[in-house]
Amino acid sequence: MTERAEDLQLEALRAFTFLSWLRQDWGGVLIVACGLGQGGSALSIAGNVAGAGCLAIDQRAEVCRAAVRSGACDFVVNTVDEALRILKNEIRKRQPVSVALSMDEAAALQELLERGVQPEMFAAFGEGAVIAEDAALRFGALGAVVANFGQGSGIGVDVDARLGEFTAQRGLSSAVLLFHDGEQLRVRDAELLQLIPPDDPRRRWLTAAARFFHRERPHRRVVYLTSAERERLGV
Repeated sequence: MTERAEDLQLEALRAFTFLSWLRQDWGGVLIVACGLGQGGSALSIAGNVAGAGCLAIDQRAEVCRAAVRSGACDFVVNTVDEALRILKNEIRKRQPVSVALSMDEAAALQELLERGVQPEMFAAFGEGAVIAEDAALRFGALGAVVANFGQGSGIGVDVDARLGEFTAQRGLSSAVLLFHDGEQLRVRDAELLQLIPPDDPRRRWLTAAARFFHRERPHRRVVYLTSAERERLGV
């Protein structure tokens, strides 16, 4: 699959699918993102859906507040101490949480490195991708998966390539399903949950997507489907 994400729900689906490719269980695991535009917000949502703790750093206070209002992040704080306090409490309980840190990105990353914070995955978006190049290399050297979502220097795992392999192996392609109202969407979500196998991570996506994207208009669901599933659904 080589298509580019064009909206938040699709980007979040892509990020969640990539996380599912990396590991099955993200409970008790930390993800760090630099930049909280659409890409960072999508990863924060995906991390939450997967069950991880996610720290998204962006010096733009208005962007961080907007991420909380939209539901992409649960909290916005101004210091690394505050962020780590929240993350440690929830990660210890293996509960998902997304924290927006409104702070200079370079300074925040340096403090995280100095304090020995070790994420399982690191990614950077927008202008933050350039700022975070050194941090990406250092986190990677410590064992973090550095995910390249197509921005910045190209350091790390090529997300597009991995998604292409993952979806091709399973015969999946993205589908955008549109509905006249929320009731039609809820009915189709229930049909999809009945259709998709119990151990398939797409079930987790569908359950959470209803919570994160209920304000979207028009009403729609973005999901990966096989050709057989499309035929059964008539889409």
